[in-house]
Amino acid sequence: MDNNTAASASSGARPELKPKPTPSPKPIPTTLSGKLRAKLPSRGWMIFWGTIGSIGALVTRDHYLTVAAKKRVADKVDVLAKQPCGVQEMPRKVTVYIMPPPGDGIHKTRHYFKQFVKPVFDAAALDYEVKEGMTEGQIRSMVAADVRKKRQIAAGKRSELTEQEQSAPIVPLKSVSDGIVVLGRIALAEVLKGYNDGCLQSLDDPEPVAMSEMIKEDDTKSITPAQEATLLATEATGSTESTSTTTVTTDNIDTTSSTATSTEPAIETSKDEETLSPAATEAVAKAAAAAAADVAASSVTIPQDEAYFSVPPSGLEPIGYIPFKNLVGFRNFPKKLFALFNSYDCVEYAGGAVMKVAFAETKEMDKDDLDLGRDEEPLFQKYRGPVEIDILDRVREQVKLFVTPTHIPEPRMVAADEEEVTTMN
Repeated sequence: MDNNTAASASSGARPELKPKPTPSPKPIPTTLSGKLRAKLPSRGWMIFWGTIGSIGALVTRDHYLTVAAKKRVADKVDVLAKQPCGVQEMPRKVTVYIMPPPGDGIHKTRHYFKQFVKPVFDAAALDYEVKEGMTEGQIRSMVAADVRKKRQIAAGKRSELTEQEQSAPIVPLKSVSDGIVVLGRIALAEVLKGYNDGCLQSLDDPEPVAMSEMIKEDDTKSITPAQEATLLATEATGSTESTSTTTVTTDNIDTTSSTATSTEPAIETSKDEETLSPAATEAVAKAAAAAAADVAASSVTIPQDEAYFSVPPSGLEPIGYIPFKNLVGFRNFPKKLFALFNSYDCVEYAGGAVMKVAFAETKEMDKDDLDLGRDEEPLFQKYRGPVEIDILDRVREQVKLFVTPTHIPEPRMVAADEEEVTTMN
């Protein structure tokens, strides 16, 4: 036999392979758990669909709770929107000041205002004007200029109406702001410091100095390209009513200019005087001269001292503080993730603060109120130090804060005869 095996191996014949045993079929599950386990997808698909389903459930839950919270707040202030308004009356108006949070962009503040503040204003039929300060000091300059303007009007050193309104046959109704709303402690400090500066500034306009002369006198100082661009933009813009300011500070330069209207179109239009009528040419020349005078006046620091102290007859506008906590940095990522799926919490405390502004119930500002928003400072201590508010006590005594109303007014029902008259018309 060994000889036969050796002969077959030497001849190259393959040994016969044994067939593999066929696997036995899987048993058919008979229990309920076995049937469900047989229909489930693989482990990877289970993880995928579980993650997607959890995120979708959290987003849906947050959306539902946010809508419900907004509706609760809107129902409370809806009584103000149902109050009748006279023919010669305008809706209440407030001025909203916003700033970019430290270490982040201003888009965060805009989103916060749009999502949690604006819906309450709309539900209460409250008009508003938003003013942005891109850098520290801009809101302070805007508020100070507004307070000084009111003091000048009361002292008879400035007309309440513009030249266009004075020449117009009919002056349209304008809604006047009767309150200030700030988002965050930094904006609150800017407004209070602006109140302090506006009450202490001199009512007499200083001698105007051209911006180009100021730059020439300080040519020995080094000015960065960004500051130079800002100075050029400041020199090319100006208006009698400031809606936004640009502040540039060097060693000896501290300029504040309003940027409501640009004089460049007027200057370019003056080149085509030949195609305009004489009246139009004269109007363009007056506008350009007035704008240039405003730029020259705004480029000079206004002296301020306690001897100039006075308050506008209408008083300082009440302030409504709205907390704004912006999470910045990688360490706050877990808090950001939690806040992403629990934004209805912002509706609760932000809506409560906006309700105070809507019902317009105020109280005098105490020294303890200067610490409003201290809990925001740990969130941006990496980017800036604590925000201190140093104002005079007699200025603080003139400031009022919006508080929670003690009584919510009921909407006045329209009488039957008035309803019939309205239906007939």
